[in-house]
Amino acid sequence: MPGRIALALVDETNTFQQLLKADAEASGRRAGLEVETLFTGESLAEHIGALRRLIVAPERRPRALLVMAVRDHGLDKVVREAAAAGVHFVFLNAVEDDLDAVRREFPAVCVSTVCPDEVETGRVQGRQMRALVPAGRRVLYIQGSPRSLASRQRTAGMQEATQGAPFEVVLAGGDWNPAFAGRTVREWLRFAVSGRRPFDLVCCQNDHLAGGALEALAAAAAESKQPETARIAVSGCDGAPEIGQKMVRDGRLVATVVLPRVAGPAVDEIAAFLARGEKPAPVITHAATSLPPLADLKPLA
Repeated sequence: MPGRIALALVDETNTFQQLLKADAEASGRRAGLEVETLFTGESLAEHIGALRRLIVAPERRPRALLVMAVRDHGLDKVVREAAAAGVHFVFLNAVEDDLDAVRREFPAVCVSTVCPDEVETGRVQGRQMRALVPAGRRVLYIQGSPRSLASRQRTAGMQEATQGAPFEVVLAGGDWNPAFAGRTVREWLRFAVSGRRPFDLVCCQNDHLAGGALEALAAAAAESKQPETARIAVSGCDGAPEIGQKMVRDGRLVATVVLPRVAGPAVDEIAAFLARGEKPAPVITHAATSLPPLADLKPLA
């Protein structure tokens, strides 16, 4: 057996991360690799501590670490510690740390990133807006945390794809908590003119935010005499089968963006390196797709 690798994720209750875990384990079985999965929580200190415990103990030390980083920076020291111990390191999301310096210092060690192309994710959201939103209308774009590189990249891609569009996009940010999306929608609805919608589409940077927006819209429609709020469409992002994709099938979301599940491909890359010395590129990105396909989206009424 080529050995054991470790997969470090963040939140055991997150459906999408459970899918990543299943994908990594399936790829590991095909390659003859044992995959140990741990969930570190969202604290950067606890995240780094969990990784260090794997690195410093020879009896627990994996051949490679596949890591969903809890922050976009601040992990370069633990990457260097892993490389010094001969542990290969693959990020599953983009980070801003200087990994090239580690690669130069430890050329025999694999230090790579296999992640979604988050700028393209935002572009897909922008293309969905162009297909859905008629001229003269307004979109409320609810972002995640401004500390999140993924959120910033999605916003940049969306703005690129909607540049010159004949509708208005209002940015609201940011927090990944669905309650934030609900509060944001309620604040906008307070200023709605009777009989008119303050926006025609609420586009959210993940499906959990979209769920919060949907709850706020449903509550407003039930509590007020503004039935037009029930006609405001909502779109999301992430596209986990039993969350975003199900919400599209059920008609609750007009669209979502299905993110690539990169843990399986990341295991494939590290397995090829361990077995045949085929070092992966420093950064490998995978593109998201629209659900429904862009060609099937119809303008909102």
